[in-house]
Amino acid sequence: MYPKVSVILAVYNVEKYIRQTLDSVVNQSFKDIEIIVVDNKSTDKTLEIINEYAKNDDRFVVYKNTENLKQGIARNFGVQMARGEYIFFIDGDDYMDLNCIEKMYNRITQTNADITFCTWNQFDDLTGKIDKNHIYAKLKQIPEEFDNKTFNWRDIKYSVFWQTSVPWDKMYRRSFLIEKDVKFPGGIYFEDNVFVYDALFKAEKMSVLREDLMYYRCNRKNAVTNTRNETFFDYFKIFNLIGDNLKKIGLFDEMKYFYWDYKVITLYWWFMKVRLPYKREFFNKMKKDFKFLGIFEEDKEFVRNRTLFLIDRFTKLPFFIYYPWFFFFDKIFRIEKGKKNYAVIFLSTFEKWYNY
Repeated sequence: MYPKVSVILAVYNVEKYIRQTLDSVVNQSFKDIEIIVVDNKSTDKTLEIINEYAKNDDRFVVYKNTENLKQGIARNFGVQMARGEYIFFIDGDDYMDLNCIEKMYNRITQTNADITFCTWNQFDDLTGKIDKNHIYAKLKQIPEEFDNKTFNWRDIKYSVFWQTSVPWDKMYRRSFLIEKDVKFPGGIYFEDNVFVYDALFKAEKMSVLREDLMYYRCNRKNAVTNTRNETFFDYFKIFNLIGDNLKKIGLFDEMKYFYWDYKVITLYWWFMKVRLPYKREFFNKMKKDFKFLGIFEEDKEFVRNRTLFLIDRFTKLPFFIYYPWFFFFDKIFRIEKGKKNYAVIFLSTFEKWYNY
């Protein structure tokens, strides 16, 4: 008798957090699960702690990689080995509400969807505070009209690239992932983006459950997003893979304007975040990448103003002029919102004297 849900946990050196994660999994109200753990050759006590839990719970299936294959390959292996009808991912430093699997399973089966979303809270590892109002986590880009019915990417076409790109706030039908060949890319960081958007564009039916069922740990010292070093250069590979996937399923021409906007804005966001020793190289890679986007004159009326402004900024200015002079100006006035935002900000500063 196969379990209904396979919970997949790819881990690497998370001994400080793994007990909280595992406690939230093994104590789920929904018991018909298997817990597939793939350890990426941890060098701390992560695997030792996991084996401690596995000895007392036969729902565990533990695999140990002989080398660190990064999270994407580990998750793909977990899906391959899974026996459950549905898949749920969790990271080794996050945790879930004790009713998470039950509620997600009920929602995805009731709606007969390929994917079901839930909302989540952000947990600050430094302060211990829980942010229950994080905009990104609340699925604001999915209209509430879809709360009681299924939808697909065409229903959210104008905001599809601004949905959450994390895999762990979603439950997936395993047969959907296998048949549509939805996989994480291997050997790179930030692989979530490729997997999630490929899944969103291939799913025939999706549903949403607006309940905070996951807790995402931020400001963790050794997290990849906190390193802000050369790992950030993998974002260029990520966007190329997303574009390639769109071409494979014949949607690139239809979605290219939205894709360009997402790519340019996001790369600029990470350029602001990357540490100073890497900024110049990151800037130059953006310059080169933007020059070869393939935006022709006839495309410009369909591309957002903010995207064109950023492309113009990075392709025409050398790094030593942009940084620090324009960088801090753009950071203060949020260039990613477009040049018109300058006027809004300036005028709102003097709103007592001007009407805008």
